Amino acid sequence: MNANAKKPEQERDPIRDIVANAVDFLESATREFRKGRPKPSIIAFHSAVELFLKARLMHEHWSLVVSKGPSLTQFQSGDFVSVTFEEACDRLVKIVGHPLPERARRAFDALRKHRNKLVHFFQDLEAPGVKEQIAEEQLHAWHALSGLLSGPWREIFERFDIDIAKLDRGFADHRLYLQTRFDSLCEVLADLKKSGADVRECGACKYQAAEVETVVPGLFDGVCHVCRYATRWLMTECSDCEKPLRVTGDENSLCGYCLTNHLPGDIAERIDQDPATYDDMDKATPANCSWCDGYQTVVMYQDHYICTACLELTGVIGICGWCSEGNNGDMEGSTWKGCNFCDGRAGWERD
Repeated sequence: MNANAKKPEQERDPIRDIVANAVDFLESATREFRKGRPKPSIIAFHSAVELFLKARLMHEHWSLVVSKGPSLTQFQSGDFVSVTFEEACDRLVKIVGHPLPERARRAFDALRKHRNKLVHFFQDLEAPGVKEQIAEEQLHAWHALSGLLSGPWREIFERFDIDIAKLDRGFADHRLYLQTRFDSLCEVLADLKKSGADVRECGACKYQAAEVETVVPGLFDGVCHVCRYATRWLMTECSDCEKPLRVTGDENSLCGYCLTNHLPGDIAERIDQDPATYDDMDKATPANCSWCDGYQTVVMYQDHYICTACLELTGVIGICGWCSEGNNGDMEGSTWKGCNFCDGRAGWERD
């Protein structure tokens, strides 16, 4: 072989490029916020979120990031229209089969709406409370994104150089913006603690201001008095190491001790308290969830029914009048209109 012959150029990894750009935008978002420039901060943060969503789609297939008429040649040259936020979320559900957790989607959508407002309309960014609102929105979105990267999306993105701890430190000024609010609530929080309330550190803003309430034994709701971040979680045991496992209603739950991933279906089977056996035809669970479209993720728990995919708690299970599937939603009229997993008699007659 000729020593002077050129080696074939190493094939580029488009996902790696997208992730690198997304990290750059995140760093830019925190840097611009620190400089007192909220508008470019919001635009950069929104761009970072969209790029991470597109990288997740591209992990399945490159064509999923193209809005219409995918062409490999145009994709490789960058001559294409990429999917919007709504299209990306829709494809994660219908094609990939792994939807965004509802609270992550809400946090990202708040960013999208704020970005559109700034780009297309006017907002007085110096008005009282606006910068605090921006700090809240970005902290919520970062909490959701970092949770995806270290949890359900961990195996996909761990090969990339994403220093989550370093990025989290970049949000120091966001949290500092909420210091005044925390200081003003010190007496309120102290009174809550004296009255026996369970006040813990907020996962988003890191202030000791999240009031936790027990919904039913093992299921908790938390709301931060500073940044208003709301969350729900279920405490159970890891099926491998039997250490405490925090289930947050994501695509899967990662054990903090042995790093075992637990899918909602696995958790459902483990915590189901329905006394009937699986051979019993009258057994109501596992059932399907009408809130998140979870398949057989609803089980009996503490005299209620809980979905291990979204943690929605309900009192009853209904039966679809057409397909006979159990469901935690309103099954009135289901013989005709069907449920989440069938089109009912109307669909049958239409076909």
